[in-house]
Amino acid sequence: MKTSRKIVFIVIPLTILGIMFVVSLQSQHTISLQSESESDKILSETNDFLSLNLPIIGYSDAPVTIIAFNDYQCKDCKTWYDEQYFEISKNLIETKKANIVFLDSISLGNDSVLISEATMCANDQEKYSQYQEILFESQQKIDDWAKSEQLKKFAIDLELDENMFELCLDSGKYENQVLSNIDYAKRYGVDKLPIFKIINFEGKEHVLKGGISNDVFEDVVNQFQ
Repeated sequence: MKTSRKIVFIVIPLTILGIMFVVSLQSQHTISLQSESESDKILSETNDFLSLNLPIIGYSDAPVTIIAFNDYQCKDCKTWYDEQYFEISKNLIETKKANIVFLDSISLGNDSVLISEATMCANDQEKYSQYQEILFESQQKIDDWAKSEQLKKFAIDLELDENMFELCLDSGKYENQVLSNIDYAKRYGVDKLPIFKIINFEGKEHVLKGGISNDVFEDVVNQFQ
């Protein structure tokens, strides 16, 4: 395993996005309320997203949020993380220009849900980002590398409370939440990974698909400031 990168930002529950994420992935335009029924639909979509209670990596008051639709068994997601995430963290997250949310999307294998559950169990002990890093570093062939015992070993490697982590994982504490995350992404048209949605407090948004360069991320974020 590579030397762990120093994580200097914070992870907190998702409470600040409010009305920011209220349209489907198919749209890349600012919302305009035109009718009461449309307003009700948008409000419903907003409440659905907020109910996911996802961790945010970064500062809660950053003006821009990057939503990374993700599966820890996704090869292209790993490539993006390995090649670009560190620079995005350095240039956008640590500078308070943006924060990032990883949203579980598409179950690529039988183990995908359990793997995502493990990240939430690590989050209970404030090691969400560090656990993510181990997962991406350790990724192998789908369903061939992250069974329950291995996920628990990753927790031990991070010096988490072993009993607390095992109880969380074995009890299925976060299974329903992960399944809700996946269902939410499907309802918004996510059928291939990675996909990123960049939004700001004004509801302005932009969707990026596939392996996107750091320059493109930075350009969009800077435009959204």
